[in-house]
Amino acid sequence: MTGREIVNLIRILREKGLESDEILKIIEYVETHEPREDHEIK
Repeated sequence: MTGREIVNLIRILREKGLESDEILKIIEYVETHEPREDHEIK
């Protein structure tokens, strides 16, 4: 994600009522997991 995308995501999640800790966990997960890590493509 680019910096701008992260800022936009934070704004949207705050509007939905998420706390900063929850937002950081989401961003950390997105940035550290490849889509193929969790779901094997068959």
